[in-house]
Amino acid sequence: MGLSTSLDHSEKSPYMVFQWALTVVLVFFGSNLLVVVYNLLLHPLKEFPGPPLARCTSLWGFYWNLHGLRAHKIDNAHKRYGTIIRIAPNLLSFSDPEAVREIYNSKNFVKAEGFYRAKRIFQENHLLSFRDPAQHHQRRKLLSRGFSQATLTEFEPQIASKVSTLLDQWTKLSKQKDAIDVYPWAHMFGFDVIYHLMFGIDPESLKRGKESVIMPWLRSWRPTFNYKELLPQLEKWGPSAPGIVGKNFRNVQKWKMYAVDIVRSFRQEGKTTPFLSRVLDGIDESLGRPLTDSELAEECMGGMFGGSGTTANTFVFALWGTLRHPDVVRCLKNELKDAFPDTNVIPSAVECGKLPYLNAVLQETLRLYPTIIAILPRMAVQDTVLAGAHIPKGANVGIQNLTIHRNEQIFSEPKDFCPERWLQPNEAQRTAFVPFSVGPRKCIGSNLAEMELRVLIAAFFRRFNASIDPSMTEREMELYDGFSASPIGGRLLLHLEKENS
Repeated sequence: MGLSTSLDHSEKSPYMVFQWALTVVLVFFGSNLLVVVYNLLLHPLKEFPGPPLARCTSLWGFYWNLHGLRAHKIDNAHKRYGTIIRIAPNLLSFSDPEAVREIYNSKNFVKAEGFYRAKRIFQENHLLSFRDPAQHHQRRKLLSRGFSQATLTEFEPQIASKVSTLLDQWTKLSKQKDAIDVYPWAHMFGFDVIYHLMFGIDPESLKRGKESVIMPWLRSWRPTFNYKELLPQLEKWGPSAPGIVGKNFRNVQKWKMYAVDIVRSFRQEGKTTPFLSRVLDGIDESLGRPLTDSELAEECMGGMFGGSGTTANTFVFALWGTLRHPDVVRCLKNELKDAFPDTNVIPSAVECGKLPYLNAVLQETLRLYPTIIAILPRMAVQDTVLAGAHIPKGANVGIQNLTIHRNEQIFSEPKDFCPERWLQPNEAQRTAFVPFSVGPRKCIGSNLAEMELRVLIAAFFRRFNASIDPSMTEREMELYDGFSASPIGGRLLLHLEKENS
């Protein structure tokens, strides 16, 4: 009898396992089906149009994020559905430039939780990830000392030195090979500048002609955004994940440990840098104390991420946009030749700031190829009205530069590279042009970026006559949406000849 009972139990086990598995599957799909039905029929944003899948689930945005196309898909959706569209169950995108300041300069909105929580590195909030306005204000107040005009003036000789090293390297390479890929060199320049500012050490990537071991670690941070936005638990467990996902988290972990070691050694040895001398022992008033080694390390890491690849990609796009228009090159070179007779000059940032056409070239680059291409979501803290639409408390809203910078009602021929539009811009153009965002959350390093770019563009076009290699295609230079924008092909081949006079 006992044996029979045992056999009956073992015979039923496979069926019971199947039954349990089927139940789990049905519960999973059933619950998700209920969420989809709610999002389509009952959600407070149900009346707003948008791509059908985006209105059902956030997976629409996640999928296009993985392919670097989310900003483009949102832009296309605006053309199809209108100025206010639903691009996730709880997220609206606006294409009216007038809404920019209503969103990013208003106390009615704060940073959206899921998006900015995913921007943390390892359990520490930093300037980019802070959602609380008061905490963000105090942290920005502390860190702004490291990006002050006094700091940048003190650091400018280091920028000039790196510009000179970069152009010298390209001069040598131009004699050895037919075409030079300027893309990796631009990224080494951006990295060397921000690393030197943060830590007072020149990593000398440019001098060696080889990227620092840290640069792959830095690049690994970007994909972790997407992972953590979909699965927040990966902030803790990511380094243990298998495959490329875990590798990216482990690289970021190495970077964090490296940065902590530098900050700790600076404190122990009493070292200072143009950046750290102003923030190392400063008080974060929201905490009532100086930042810990871990907190300050993540601030440095955030600054390095925001201040290296973005500057590098903008310079690459400036070359691409300018060199395809001989009339633009001619106007720019004439202005530079009048201002700087010496072809080997590394001009000062102050002098570059006085040149209208140089600045127009930079502005047009930032318009057509915006540094931050992605939407920056904000959450409504109360019921409000935005661009004539009722926005319920808890809803997320935002605007992306790709769309407003190419608004054809504001910028004629918006896809054309035309610096002349910035010689006498109208009020609508100034309102729509927000490459570094606006308000209290505006990019803290925008002055540094503009200083680097003005000097580098001026020095490049004063020293070289350049042309784009015929193998380069429009497709390679399309914008890849990885939160910040980069050329999808990851290269720009140029032919360089030294300017004679």
